[in-house]
Amino acid sequence: MLYRLGQIFCLGLVSHCTFGSVGNSEEEKLVILQNLIFFNNNQTIPVGTNLRSYDDQADDNLNQFSLSSNGNTYNITIQSGTYIHWETGTYRINPPNQTLGVSTSSSEKSSNAVSKTHTPYTVPLDLPADDLYGKTYPFLTTAVVSNITQFNGTMETGASFLYPNTRTANLPLGVVAIANVSWEEIYIQLTIQRTLPTAGAIQNYTILLSQGNKSIIPKCKIPIKVGRNSNIEILFSLSSLMQDRTSSGVTTRFLNDTYAEADGSVISKVSNVDLYNILQQNLQAEDITFSFPGCFPGVER
Repeated sequence: MLYRLGQIFCLGLVSHCTFGSVGNSEEEKLVILQNLIFFNNNQTIPVGTNLRSYDDQADDNLNQFSLSSNGNTYNITIQSGTYIHWETGTYRINPPNQTLGVSTSSSEKSSNAVSKTHTPYTVPLDLPADDLYGKTYPFLTTAVVSNITQFNGTMETGASFLYPNTRTANLPLGVVAIANVSWEEIYIQLTIQRTLPTAGAIQNYTILLSQGNKSIIPKCKIPIKVGRNSNIEILFSLSSLMQDRTSSGVTTRFLNDTYAEADGSVISKVSNVDLYNILQQNLQAEDITFSFPGCFPGVER
């Protein structure tokens, strides 16, 4: 493809440039460089998102899974009345580290034209909100989504549910720095039965998680580049929401402690608050309930 950059003609994005009539070859190269950086900084491409519910049971039953808690094994069934009222979902994008040896953003370039360095992902740059790399880019629309355990896709661990309220965003070239999701309400109806070491009764519970948000941090580079052919993946795990977790030497046991409550109990910010706080901790813990997939050689993330 032929690009015209002022009086400079370039084939492709970087090489095979034909010089114009500036006269001084060094000035010509500088003009080419400046135009290429401007072109790179102002190019956006459409990228979709797969917001995906899953469990790690390697089967097609997203509404049923087994977890251990305090040495006991419990079977959990998520009921059809479960829903999530999503509010927003946005990305921040960081520029690539460098373009042709100089910073890709004028705000990152020092006075002597030596490139500054920054973390290429996980740390959004402190830039004005009208800068391509200072903006937030929405990928999720407000919606109440039910039937979230009726699988409609697959992934490495088996069946998954792809949320239908995602949207395609025009993102600048670079890497994903961070994603943020927020919800008005997460409502879960479930049954729990202890199966080991001794069988117990099937008991019903309701979980009501009020308005909240979560920042999701990549653990590897998720490139936004010309030629990208897959959606960005964001994972949400209901089973991980309920798992035991040890932090700072303290172990929280959601299922074991929930099963000790009466049949029909409600877990919310005003009832069974200790159990509610365990869920909030699992929601906010890094790579527990919300996560980006890990990176593997040859797999585009």
